[in-house]
Amino acid sequence: MCTAASAYLPHQLVSRLETLFSITKATNMSVAAEEASKTLLQKAFSFLPLINVENVMYLILVLLCWEGCVALAAILKPVFSFFLRLLPIGDHQPRINYPYLWTLKKGKREMEEGDIEKAANDDYEYVVKVEWDCHDIIAIVCCLCVGASHLYKRHWITNDLLGIAFSIYGIENIHLCSFKAGTMLLAGLFIYDVFWVFATDVMTTVAKGIDAPILLQFPQDIYRNGLHSAGKHAMLGLGDIVVPGIFIALLRRFDHHIGSGGRPEKPRHYFLITILAYALGLLITMGVMHFFKAAQPALLYLVPTCILVPLLVARIRGEAGEMFNYCEEHLIENRSRKATVAKESKKLD
Repeated sequence: MCTAASAYLPHQLVSRLETLFSITKATNMSVAAEEASKTLLQKAFSFLPLINVENVMYLILVLLCWEGCVALAAILKPVFSFFLRLLPIGDHQPRINYPYLWTLKKGKREMEEGDIEKAANDDYEYVVKVEWDCHDIIAIVCCLCVGASHLYKRHWITNDLLGIAFSIYGIENIHLCSFKAGTMLLAGLFIYDVFWVFATDVMTTVAKGIDAPILLQFPQDIYRNGLHSAGKHAMLGLGDIVVPGIFIALLRRFDHHIGSGGRPEKPRHYFLITILAYALGLLITMGVMHFFKAAQPALLYLVPTCILVPLLVARIRGEAGEMFNYCEEHLIENRSRKATVAKESKKLD
């Protein structure tokens, strides 16, 4: 077209038409290339399942159920061990609890095949080191029934079993080092909980939208609809259990610290008193919730009772200053120092 037109049109106009046609042709080629690349990507990833919110939430639920079963097995292992040792099968598994150790070593220098097994401690490092025993396996297999039942039924009883296991395991493994740190943690979460419940509906929406054992459910219509058909639940987040729980565990250690101080024996009940204060905070939370017919931040009532009640009792007993300044950092340093010494002595051996 441009060749035919060049005989009748001015040279300047012809050059502009050629430029226009070349741009149009390049644009069409780029669009075609983009469509071809999209088609190739679709064919390449056609084997992947459709990723949507439901699939992601189900994956999170499976992971949480597995972790909850592991926590439940760790808590119930002493019970399983007690009954397994009563089996009349002689010195055989599972009555005898044989340990297992699975390790993955990484060498720090080049070695011949098989040398890493007998290498010195300085020549390798552990990438993975997992120790378990026969009773661990039996406990996990039995507790997996709870997780599988929750995946299938989504019942509030299995949800609460996994949630309680998470809570106990968290309280056992998370330690506060001082009363001041515990007070600051509770005060910060107090403000956080109040803001996200009263200022926005994020907490309520998340609690109702995530179908996972991240909270405890208590059926409110159990007497009307029965154990299996109850559908209206009151909810208590695991954070409202674990965070006050690690603070109460700190007061239990403070009880032990006071009792082992060489003083005249006095009844030390800060642990029990704070548990009663926690129960009082829960009762106040439920009362206010029923009165206003609206969700309430539990830490709004749990934090004042868990902090002020033991401080008031300590004030009456003349131990408020010692409680407020109680710290366990020196115990942590001693424990880490002993662990370092043991590790060094093991290397020398």
